[in-house]
Amino acid sequence: MAPTVADRIVQVLLAHGVQTVHGIPGVHNLALFEALDRSPIRVVVVRHEASAAYAADAHGRLTGRPGVCLTTSGPGAANAVAAMGEAQASRSPMLHLTTTVARRHLGAGPSRGVLHEHPEQEALFAPVTKLTRHVAESGAVAGAVDEALGAAAAAPAAPAYVEIPTDVLGEPAPEPHAGGPPARPPAPGRPELRALAARLEAARRPLVWVGSGAAGQAGPILALARRLGAPVVLTHSAKRAWAGGGDPLVPGHPPHEPAVTALCAQADAVLVLGSDLDGMMTQEFRLPLAGVLRIDVDPLRLQVPYPAEVAVLGDAGQVVGGLLALVAETDREGWGPGAVAHADAQAAAALAGEDDAAPGLAFVGALDAALGDREAVVVCDMAIAAYWTAAYLPLAPTRRILYPMGWGTLGFALPAAIGAACAGGGRVVVVCGDGGVLFAVGELATLAQEGLDVTVVVSSDGGYGMLRYDQERAFGRTFAVDLRPPDLPAVARGFGLPAHRIGLGEAGLAGALAQGLDVTGPCLVEVAGAMTPPRTTSPRWPLRG
Repeated sequence: MAPTVADRIVQVLLAHGVQTVHGIPGVHNLALFEALDRSPIRVVVVRHEASAAYAADAHGRLTGRPGVCLTTSGPGAANAVAAMGEAQASRSPMLHLTTTVARRHLGAGPSRGVLHEHPEQEALFAPVTKLTRHVAESGAVAGAVDEALGAAAAAPAAPAYVEIPTDVLGEPAPEPHAGGPPARPPAPGRPELRALAARLEAARRPLVWVGSGAAGQAGPILALARRLGAPVVLTHSAKRAWAGGGDPLVPGHPPHEPAVTALCAQADAVLVLGSDLDGMMTQEFRLPLAGVLRIDVDPLRLQVPYPAEVAVLGDAGQVVGGLLALVAETDREGWGPGAVAHADAQAAAALAGEDDAAPGLAFVGALDAALGDREAVVVCDMAIAAYWTAAYLPLAPTRRILYPMGWGTLGFALPAAIGAACAGGGRVVVVCGDGGVLFAVGELATLAQEGLDVTVVVSSDGGYGMLRYDQERAFGRTFAVDLRPPDLPAVARGFGLPAHRIGLGEAGLAGALAQGLDVTGPCLVEVAGAMTPPRTTSPRWPLRG
């Protein structure tokens, strides 16, 4: 029997090194699921299509290669839109494969009520992708999938989308042509590198700012920073791949803490590597940054939101490598000895003096102690405990942190943990709230069925704690934020997960978290108690006006 379009799609996925596909079968995509079932690709069936896209997003963030999700036509595909928006905003490479109704039902004008029909399905995804393709010719499908995988991986990374009419999947298809590697960003020219090196060498107090686009270059970046004597500030998104641990040049507190803000403000040259300088990290662009030297693969980002004194279009790793060949190690008096350690000590003292910070610091301290030196991926949600974790959990060479910084999508962490666990990299730890976990609580069943090594830590305060804080400040009362929580350990046990509950203020918190980390397979730990949001959240930003 001749290979079908579905077979050729699987062939292309394998050629690109795809090992896992996350998705849900539906009546229109069954031929593709059948072809996958005959292949070595692992198929992880989730409980909601948004979860499939979040899982693919996390896989892409951790590996740098496109994660793949598979949905069916109409509502199945549409359920993934919000998750793809998060992936786009966070520059995650991923591919969404889906179907449409059969060709005989396409192009007939208004919807006629055919099962899962949407006349403009492709248009739903144009705003949240870098590439969309509707492919109705059997000989063109494999090439379109190959193109989409390459586009998703090419810098700047982003989601891609391919839809195929259901009746095409079973048709015979020719051998696909092998596509080339993803397009590489332009290499910086020698004059650009010399100008950049000269500006850095002339600076008295240079500083390096690292975003997700440079996160995998910890070694070269730290080598350059040592030559410059420059502090290295990491964005939350950079922690997805940073392997430099808690280097003395890297502040252990976020730039929202006034002492670290002051460090940034004192810099007379800021080398920005692969970062959007986004509103959340810069307190809506109020962070004072002078002498911005911008390196990015996206030409649209080079001069916004901060104008750049020098802008270089290129890959951060290539640029840093070029600078290492040009920048000499010199003694600079500008920062003075121990500038980073002094800023960290000031930030720690300020936090220690605030009673409101104690619960958040206690949670982060307990999680840090429980993790120890084990290899782990910490997946944060939009929740107060997660805000503390993303910003204040100490760095370690064995830890990586994923955070939905792009769109701020509540409900990201639990389904993203599925993709993180399938990608490898150690125990996966979800940090979420009792509101966010319910967005995808059905994925506890996926964790159990797949036997994934995921510890779900749920901070339980009886509602949407961040919004409760906002309302108390703005209105002096709360409304629509208090939720009747289920018995979360009992829910987890119903899915077959071991689970236990502990109070945030209890002495055994670190031990209870460690117990959850030592389990083989998935488990859930509920941590009951309220926290005040940290200064990384917009209502508490120190910079105003």
